[in-house]
Formats: sequence, structure tokens, C-alpha cells
Amino acid sequence: MLAVFARAKLAGKGATIREAVSGTGFVDILVTFSSGLLHVVELKMLKGRDVPGPAQLAIYMGHKNRKTGWLVFFDTRKPNRKTTVPPSFKRSAGTIRTVVIDINPIPPHQLT
Repeated sequence: MLAVFARAKLAGKGATIREAVSGTGFVDILVTFSSGLLHVVELKMLKGRDVPGPAQLAIYMGHKNRKTGWLVFFDTRKPNRKTTVPPSFKRSAGTIRTVVIDINPIPPHQLT
């Protein structure tokens, strides 16, 4: 779904490639701009305290010769079980930036 959204927002100024081959596996999304700039995006679910994906994405970044990658988390944890995810990770391949999308928010009636 995120790749479809990105494709629509790019509107001819770039392209998205889903499940692109990258040496040891498949990158969830590659986004390229008309300038040739390539972004490597990996999607993960947050279910507990563990933060999955940095090691995997670092490998993909190395294969695609990119110094920056994007790790997008869909946070399924209950509101009282959430822990902070760092805004970025440093790896030998480069910097991994994180985006957390809360898909299990507190219902409005419980906020008051």
C-alpha cells in the first residue's frame, strides 16, 4: 500500500519498485527520482520490544551502494506496551532513518 501511495505522489517525477532483488533478499520498496536518486525502504511490523530490520536493511543498502536507508514501522503494539524507537541507527553501511506509523492508537473515547 505504501508503494502505491508513493507511486501516486511521485506523479511522473520518479518511480517505485516493489520487492526488488538485492543480493541476499528482496527490498520491500525502492524509490527513485527523475534525478536518479535512489531510496531503499524496508517495511516492518512492531509487535513487541524488539526493533526488527536494521541489520537486514544495512545489507540491502550495501548491495545498492546507498549510505542512507529508510525503515518504516507499522506499530501494532497496545498503547501501554509502546517503547521508543530511535529516529535513526548508525551501521557500517550508513544511516538508517526510521518512521513509525501507529496503527493501534488510543481510541478517542479513552483519551479523556
